[in-house]
Amino acid sequence: MKIRRLFVALMIAGAFALPATSKNINASNVTIVSIDAHTLVVSRTIKGKTELLHFILNTSTVLKGKLDVGSKVTVHYTTQHNENTATSIQSREPNPPPRDARLPK
Repeated sequence: MKIRRLFVALMIAGAFALPATSKNINASNVTIVSIDAHTLVVSRTIKGKTELLHFILNTSTVLKGKLDVGSKVTVHYTTQHNENTATSIQSREPNPPPRDARLPK
């Protein structure tokens, strides 16, 4: 009987837990300030004010393109327990054309 009550209590508590919210940041004004294996810091400017946003990177974070300091990016992330965890980071820098499409030297 105690186990059943405990199970019901855990189910009710789980129903009130805050789910992770999914968000993304547009690349028009987002630039990488620093990046390493575990963290990403980007800056963005809104109405003339610049702010830094911090993200946690983990093994499930998808990284696309050349991600260097100064690159413009799009960041998809979730927020849970006041922490932003990046789910996907994509470079918005133009890719160089394929070797065949370049002008001959």
